[in-house]
Amino acid sequence: MDPVVIVVVVAAVVLVVGVVLVLVARARSRTRRAALRSHFGDEYDRVVGEYGQRDGERELRARLKRRRELEVRELDGGERDRFGKAWESAQATFVEHPSTGLRDADLLVQQVMRERGYPTERFEERSKMISVDHPDLVERYRSAHRTSTSVEDGSADTEDMRQAMVDHRYLFDALLTGGDADRTRRL
Repeated sequence: MDPVVIVVVVAAVVLVVGVVLVLVARARSRTRRAALRSHFGDEYDRVVGEYGQRDGERELRARLKRRRELEVRELDGGERDRFGKAWESAQATFVEHPSTGLRDADLLVQQVMRERGYPTERFEERSKMISVDHPDLVERYRSAHRTSTSVEDGSADTEDMRQAMVDHRYLFDALLTGGDADRTRRL
């Protein structure tokens, strides 16, 4: 066979294999992107908007990996009852002293997270892990925490604090009842 023909055939095969590999890689990337978007919902858009698509998706995959490394556990009935009573106390305090009740609620969410095994040292790490297990609640958590911290400088009004209590309650209830570990393992 003519050496030119062999070179052309080999080049064509290499080109076809290259095109196939690129198409497979793109399909895999779309599948991973769709899985991340499906899991994280609005949080996917927020992170990709902040970091850009490649770095944002890398950040979300890192969150998933970090969350899988945690040993998050369910609360037993006694713990749920104890935390439930503590929440009722925070709500009662809120009626007379909104800023104190809100502070208590913010701390209570952190206590439940700690008890379950989430990292609690820094707010940013807490919100990242919440975004994995409760992507539908993470923005509420961020908003509630912002209001909780703005109470100290006097920039939050009573309506802001009331909304923060509601937002904390959504996450508090989700953390109390659990159910997030199985969801995370599926990804």
